[in-house]
Amino acid sequence: MLGNTSVRLCIVAAIIPCIYGGAYFVHAKLEPPKVDMPGWTFHELPAQLGDWRGKDTTLDPETAVATGAQIIVDRTYQDESGHAVSMHTAVFENPADGVLHSPLNCYRRSGWERLSLSTEQLKVSDDLTLPVCMSVFQRENEKVVVIYWYQLGEHVLFGRWDLGLNVRWSLAGRPAWPALIKVMLQIPVSELEDAKSTILSFAEQVAQWENLPAHRNGKGMLGTANSGDPSAAP
Repeated sequence: MLGNTSVRLCIVAAIIPCIYGGAYFVHAKLEPPKVDMPGWTFHELPAQLGDWRGKDTTLDPETAVATGAQIIVDRTYQDESGHAVSMHTAVFENPADGVLHSPLNCYRRSGWERLSLSTEQLKVSDDLTLPVCMSVFQRENEKVVVIYWYQLGEHVLFGRWDLGLNVRWSLAGRPAWPALIKVMLQIPVSELEDAKSTILSFAEQVAQWENLPAHRNGKGMLGTANSGDPSAAP
């Protein structure tokens, strides 16, 4: 009896280090060993973008630190028709920090009710489209349309579930991972369909600039987009 107990204890003692060692190996493989930051920033996005003129705005320091982003660029763009789009962009070395602050989650926590959720396609080039998440939110008498997307190499994400094991495993073993790039746009609603078409048109111009060949080359950005699921984002 004592011998059997000793054998079981030896087996358990051997298994525990294997479990911890395996967990450490998986964690190490699924975290970026090094991150290649893009050789450009959204500071370089033209202030004159088609019919839109942009002006830099500043995120308050406390909120900026809380995002965990290494680079943040915020602007408000206006066109001659009086439309105004707020643009928030951020670049993260750690993708987990970026997807933690999914707009779907942050708006809800700020008291907004989500009225709709859809996936839209932006034309980046003749052979490339970019899936983005579009939502309508309402808080008291205020209503807005919000579009956002994350790009991590060839992947388009919408939340932490998209980052998951599949995307991490696809990047595992690379000497360097691309940075996570976030774009979020918001427009107030006076007439819903007009607001949707306006923000989609503006978003397409931003996506085309973000995915210029010079921006993608060497940084592992979009080839053929592998997209996540906005409805799965927390």
